[in-house]
Amino acid sequence: MDQLDERDKQAFLELQEKLVDQTKKKKQVAAQLRSCDTEQKRAVLTAEELNNLPDDAKTYEQIGRAYFLMPKLQLLQDRKDTAVSRQADIKALKETQTSVSKAIEAVENEFKELLQHSPALQHAVSRSA
Repeated sequence: MDQLDERDKQAFLELQEKLVDQTKKKKQVAAQLRSCDTEQKRAVLTAEELNNLPDDAKTYEQIGRAYFLMPKLQLLQDRKDTAVSRQADIKALKETQTSVSKAIEAVENEFKELLQHSPALQHAVSRSA
């Protein structure tokens, strides 16, 4: 890579760093999406099970390692609120995931363009791969 233009080297390294950052963001968003989806499903299933209980049934909410007596209607409303909140989070995360995917695609296109304009860089990359 000694014969390469210093600007091409620097541009290549910057693009490589951008690609790594965007890939990390994509993985992080995917993990958050899975977590929100799981929490939303759990809230919906819990609400369905609470609906099957009689209104005078004693219900408890876990807070840390302790369980506290809570009215069924309050627990039910909390679970419904959680489900709605997570659904909104899922929608926002999907939009973020789409924008990150577009950013990755843009960086990949910049890589292709850089390699097309610098045959020496293209040759050096193909040798090291």
